[in-house]
Formats: sequence, C-alpha cells, structure tokens
Amino acid sequence: MHLLEVMNPVARQRAMENVAAITPRLSRLDGKTIGLVWSGTHGGDVALNRVGEMLQERFEGVETRFYTGGNYPNPPHILKQAADECDAVVGATGD
Repeated sequence: MHLLEVMNPVARQRAMENVAAITPRLSRLDGKTIGLVWSGTHGGDVALNRVGEMLQERFEGVETRFYTGGNYPNPPHILKQAADECDAVVGATGD
C-alpha cells in the first residue's frame, strides 16, 4: 500500500490577513451605500457592475460606489476607504 499526500500549492495571501474583519450582516439594504471593490482582474468589473445593477433594481435607494485596487490583493488603503464610506462592501476578482 502506498501513501499519497496531496498538497495545496496556493499560499495564503499575507497582505490580506486581518485587513478587515467581517461585520454582522445588515438587516436591510434599502437606502444603504454598497461598495463594489474590484481587484483589477479580467472580468471582475463586469460582474461587479451587474451586482450593482441588481442591487439597485431590488432595493430602494441603494447607492453603489466602485473602487479599483489595481491588482490582487487590493491595497489596504482601498479596502479601508470602501469600509469607511460604505455600509457594506462586495469584492470580486475575475478571469
């Protein structure tokens, strides 16, 4: 009998550890400001723009703000800005 060990070659992103804690879920999205944070990867902006459209269609008075970090992982100052300016944040990558 042979033992096979499978390893995950993907390392944890050190820059992303403990950047932002997950906050409790909002009870409502009506009238809230939602941040859309894109890492700059191909197609992520398309997905986030559609998420923003769907949120505005479904919830009354939702405002969306788009943030571009320019690369993965997003710079901490972009994440902090989104967290400071928005009630909730949605992040996406693409490819």
